[in-house]
Amino acid sequence: MKAVRCWSRKRIPSASDGAPYRAALAMLLLAVASPAPAKKPVRDQIVLDVADPVIDVTLEGKPFRLRVDLSQWDSIELNPQAALRLPIPWSAGRHISVGRITLWGHTAETKLVIAGVKRPVLLAEHGRIAAEGADGTIGPDLLPYATILWRNAAAPEDTGTIVLPLTLSDRTGIFAAAPALGPDISLRFSLEAATSSATAAAGAILAQRFEGSFAGASRPLPITLGVSRPARPIAFARPPVLAGFRFAELLVRTADFRGDNALPEEAMEADITVMRRERPQGAEPWIMIGRDRLSRCAEIAYSARPRSLSLRCAFGPG
Repeated sequence: MKAVRCWSRKRIPSASDGAPYRAALAMLLLAVASPAPAKKPVRDQIVLDVADPVIDVTLEGKPFRLRVDLSQWDSIELNPQAALRLPIPWSAGRHISVGRITLWGHTAETKLVIAGVKRPVLLAEHGRIAAEGADGTIGPDLLPYATILWRNAAAPEDTGTIVLPLTLSDRTGIFAAAPALGPDISLRFSLEAATSSATAAAGAILAQRFEGSFAGASRPLPITLGVSRPARPIAFARPPVLAGFRFAELLVRTADFRGDNALPEEAMEADITVMRRERPQGAEPWIMIGRDRLSRCAEIAYSARPRSLSLRCAFGPG
């Protein structure tokens, strides 16, 4: 490519020039055939304890402790007090929608250093605690490792291993497609979420496909950054299998991302009132697999290239 740039400032040799043309052609072919400069090698693997999946990093030369979670992806989410420790400018913006709740925050750009590997990174904070016992959360794609392995010594004896291809969405982060469950349904994963749950759209699709009906009262379900949303369990006559786990029932966020999908008729009056009062919200049919199932996994392995998730778990009845 150096030859090409050089030629852009001078007359390009032509075939009638004889030897100069042949020499120039050889230089061009050599430039094209030469491999691109290699990227910085990533580390092979990091092993984390599921009970405390925290890593030590450096931001602006200052030490921080961050929880590694699959539900975080393109930025580091810091606790407010941790963000104050950084002597860098912050800009207002970048909202997060937690169902119908919007959280406005601040962002900043800095350098992240992990195990001697440096890279630019976007920081975010939304005035809420992102991680108890740490300074914030970080997603696996921001770590310089080919494989991230979570181990759980307290997990029951595993019954098998499944490997799920993963995709990254700018809107919802890392997910696994699940077309067998219904149109456009996807699976997300989080060790920070205590309980597995589904959006209203996903719950409606599963209820129709697997003969589901409401089986309990509505209750607040903690989602993220201290925000809770109304959720109600749906029980299935034919329990679906999600990421290898059998779900006899699943909590459904009745007021979030329903679109035109109809939930079972027994929806509580409070949930119906909320949906009637507020603006229509587009359908987003995804399911979050949380610690209630992932705690059964002796090993959870995230591979960066290509993205995939390996689960070695006790998949028995759920």
